[in-house]
Amino acid sequence: MSKSYKKGGRVEMATELTDLRLLVYDRIKQSILNRDLQSGMKLTVEDLTKRFNVSPTPVKEALIALEKEGLVENIPRRGAFVSVLTLKDVEEIYTLRENLEGLCGRRVIEKINDEGIEKLSNIISDSERYAKANDFLRYEEADRNFHRTLRELTEDKRLIYFLSMLEAQLRLALPIVSTLFGRLENSLQEHKKILQSLEKRNIQNVEFYCREHIRLEKESALTELKLRGLKDS
Repeated sequence: MSKSYKKGGRVEMATELTDLRLLVYDRIKQSILNRDLQSGMKLTVEDLTKRFNVSPTPVKEALIALEKEGLVENIPRRGAFVSVLTLKDVEEIYTLRENLEGLCGRRVIEKINDEGIEKLSNIISDSERYAKANDFLRYEEADRNFHRTLRELTEDKRLIYFLSMLEAQLRLALPIVSTLFGRLENSLQEHKKILQSLEKRNIQNVEFYCREHIRLEKESALTELKLRGLKDS
């Protein structure tokens, strides 16, 4: 009985530690994406342990994981910082995402069923309501939900991971893409074309419209960032 209890205790402790690490990682990540921790800000283990009231170990592990995802940059002899994107970075990320979103469209065709179509249709219905109200924040959330649902429908864990990572990196430069000129209504229409192509099971059109959606967003984003004076390097 004693051995069994101790073994169970170790399992519970390991689970609690894993949960804590994930919680700290998620809280730091969301603070970066929500711009509570802004691009270029120095990240010290001491400050983050105080901020989130946790021990140093999960903070250190979270910073390592976020560096791998491109959200944190570790500069030798200076420390860790929230990543700052250049114009070239944004263009490269969008180009990668454009190609992977096209692949995502092809993979979705292989897996999608009526339930998946209904999920996407419901998201678009919500998006229309937010667009009419000019509710940019909720539209942006619905937009991310649309793309997240598309990714998940592929059931391709690596594609899901890389697309999620690229989407997160872009939020460092443009947290709310729908505020770009013309993007709110255009984005909605582009989503509808993707859905219509999925309903018809037209693989060429699905791939084209998934890529085109990101390409058009890239053009608007780069134009806006150039106007804001974002540098190439």
